[in-house]
Amino acid sequence: MTRLLVRELAEKQNLNISTLSRKAALAYTTTHMLWHDTAKVWSRESLDRLASALGVRVADLVTGEPEQNN
Repeated sequence: MTRLLVRELAEKQNLNISTLSRKAALAYTTTHMLWHDTAKVWSRESLDRLASALGVRVADLVTGEPEQNN
């Protein structure tokens, strides 16, 4: 299962949801869902903005294996 690591990466930089939201220029609700990994879909733009704000690659935001659709 694929999982986002936004919270872990942000907390290493002493960022909270509000600060990350402003830094990434994303809506608080979007950042909150990505922080808590409750978003069912992610936009490429949101992940690009988060990665840039955190100084990481988009690939660093995600862990796990995608689910297989049979």
